[in-house]
Amino acid sequence: MKKLIAMLLALVMCLGMMTACSSGDEGTTEAVTGNFTYNAYTTALGTNWNPHTWETNADDTMLSYLSEGFVDLSIKDSANGVYQWVYGMATSIEDVTASAQDDLTKYAVTLPEGATTADAGYVYEIKLNPEAKWEDGTAINADTYVYSMQQLLAPEMKNYRANLYIAGESAIAGGANYYYQGSSVWMDNSANANYAVTDYVAADGAYTTPNGEPVVIAVAQPLDWLGGDTLQTYVEYYGEAMFDVAAYESLLALCDEEGYAPYNDETIALLTSIITYSADWGETAENVKDYTMYQQTYPEATFESVGLYKVDDYTIRYVCQTAIEKNYFLTSCTSTWLVYESLYEAGKDTSGELTTTDYGTSLETSISYGPYKMESIQADKQVVFVQNENWYGWEKTEDGSLVSYTNFEVDGAVQQQYQTTKIVIDVMEESGAKQAFLKGELSSWSPNAEELTTYATSDQLYKVDETYTMSFFFNTNVDMLKEMDNSKGNTNSVVLSNTNFRKAFSLAVDRSEYVTATPGYKAAYAIMNNLYFYDVYNDPTSSYRGSDEAMQAICNLYGVEYGDCKAYATLKEAYDSITGYNLTEAKNLMKTACDELVAAGLYTAGEEIHIRIGWAKAALESADNNQIALMNKYINAAAEGSGFGTITLEGIGNIENRYNDVPAGEYAIGYGAWGGAAFYPFRNFQVYCDPDQYAINEAACWDPTTETLTINVNGEDVTMTWQAWSGALIGSGAYANADFETMLAITAAMEEEYLKLYYRIPLCGTTACELLSYKVGYYTEDYNIMYGFGGLRLMHYNYTDEEWTAFVAEQGGTLSYE
Repeated sequence: MKKLIAMLLALVMCLGMMTACSSGDEGTTEAVTGNFTYNAYTTALGTNWNPHTWETNADDTMLSYLSEGFVDLSIKDSANGVYQWVYGMATSIEDVTASAQDDLTKYAVTLPEGATTADAGYVYEIKLNPEAKWEDGTAINADTYVYSMQQLLAPEMKNYRANLYIAGESAIAGGANYYYQGSSVWMDNSANANYAVTDYVAADGAYTTPNGEPVVIAVAQPLDWLGGDTLQTYVEYYGEAMFDVAAYESLLALCDEEGYAPYNDETIALLTSIITYSADWGETAENVKDYTMYQQTYPEATFESVGLYKVDDYTIRYVCQTAIEKNYFLTSCTSTWLVYESLYEAGKDTSGELTTTDYGTSLETSISYGPYKMESIQADKQVVFVQNENWYGWEKTEDGSLVSYTNFEVDGAVQQQYQTTKIVIDVMEESGAKQAFLKGELSSWSPNAEELTTYATSDQLYKVDETYTMSFFFNTNVDMLKEMDNSKGNTNSVVLSNTNFRKAFSLAVDRSEYVTATPGYKAAYAIMNNLYFYDVYNDPTSSYRGSDEAMQAICNLYGVEYGDCKAYATLKEAYDSITGYNLTEAKNLMKTACDELVAAGLYTAGEEIHIRIGWAKAALESADNNQIALMNKYINAAAEGSGFGTITLEGIGNIENRYNDVPAGEYAIGYGAWGGAAFYPFRNFQVYCDPDQYAINEAACWDPTTETLTINVNGEDVTMTWQAWSGALIGSGAYANADFETMLAITAAMEEEYLKLYYRIPLCGTTACELLSYKVGYYTEDYNIMYGFGGLRLMHYNYTDEEWTAFVAEQGGTLSYE
């Protein structure tokens, strides 16, 4: 789904832009010609746009103008938000599994346990666009794709982007075996086999996996268990406050130059001592497994064992390692692995341990097959793209202009596409971008939080919701809170251990005021916002947040009722009324919390309270200080007359990793967000409940691997641990194949019950905010997560370059967007 999210962003972004269109007609079938330059900026240009090795967003931006996927998503009905798959480098993609049973055996696909055949999801036949060419006119055919895949997976190259094809939902059958052939690879145990400590087998003074594979401890290697960090990083950062440093130094001394220690009785004892040294770290001897890796050795293989092959000159078949539904396979087809053979080979260097190529690193080593080609590039200064005259989609008009029309209908008619004739990306600092935009030199600009206030009412300012929900997350562990009061600058932060205190805090926040005081946010009252869909490919209206189950959960949370003789007649009316703000109830809960804390001997009535909040990775800006000031106002309004003394919340910036620091006991409260995976709401709660998959921000509050939850599922009460519930709807989970009504009911129940713990208080949703130049506009102003506003494909221009220059001059050289 990372590829899908990236693709969706590309649809709504034009060179880093997420904006709606300015006023103008929505599409036309009459050709509009002229010079239309889109001017963008970046803080750094990409340096490697080889589709096999690119790494950064800047690299991907460069590649996006030189290439095109088999398919794309675009608008079908803008008024009703209906999307459609459209073809580009392919003319059709069909699931032919049922008639290609031999491929399942030949390429050793992974079938469900006990199955010997499959009807769908494994073999996809891709009919290639016969008109597709490289920018020099060379035809692109099946041989081009087969060669390109062989190079991508070449074991002697170990190309970085092979990871998209050797693992994950669209992994190609046999791809990993070919890529890793003849080599031994250290596999992260937690992320792969997930062997328990007791699964490892003693052998000659060491241990192996049940398959006889060597096992090591990854001391200075990134671990999935640690969110990509290393044990070394954590020990060196926290020292004796969390770890047995003496044991760590002994273990480190046993490591090889790559940071691996042998896995034997001695090192097991050392690692156990390290990670169980402090109760605050929250691990046991069983977690030793999460610091281990095992070595998997791959036998020799030929490319004929890889599930990509030529059927005819313009047809290839792609065999998946595991079954994947067609829409998700299409998602993987929004980009390709295509390279130009002669350039790729000419750039190869075999002098090192691995073979490399300089393909896609300069103007001379680049070649396009998309709508645009690179005209010039100056490192760290500027890149220019112009129309690629050999792109299959262009038609030449009488005046020599290149125009293109969609090969599909938008709102019932074919539309002109790719009206942009030139794209110029200049390197500049953010501080200079504003002035360039106001001078008409940029087509869009992203104001920071400080600037948003100035442009909050501009007709050219557009906000696009993101999936991220900013929340307070807590450390509610009494012993850790006491230690923070003793040594971390807090005073009486132990009050956060009380559920009623945290609930009162939540109800005291006037979210509608909070988000207007600092532009760029929208009020949030739940974990997931309106961007989450549970069946988006088959039902574009399948909003999780709009389902009866999800709305009812939040009504239950805030105690909002509906029906006869109630304030609200319907569930929707009740849900829409929720603001998350109830000062009266907050004050009552604060009084109760104070009484409970005093009775428990944790707090003395009237004493002041000072709590440091891990607020931001960067230094705090005025917008942050505005938010913190409001929070202080809200919590003290609720605490007035409760018995609590004055409460001071102090925001702290310049924190490397507040998400880890809160459960580690550095801060009692953190301010941050979870988001992403908009089309997977049913797996959302893993980030809060499954420590085997994620580093849980609220780890000091509870143990979801042992604490249980009972949910009524289709009339039957079912009890499982929170961790088990978080995985029950995905993979091989107990309800992974249930109907949507059941899955929605379970997810909503988890959301309601989790929020009632008040380990996390949702506050606001993030948005991407952009000012769009008067020069350009998108096809539609109605944003849709599947196609944005129509993207660069359907963008239109209100001025030619010459007309725009004249317009800016008429305005005195400076434009106003306020």
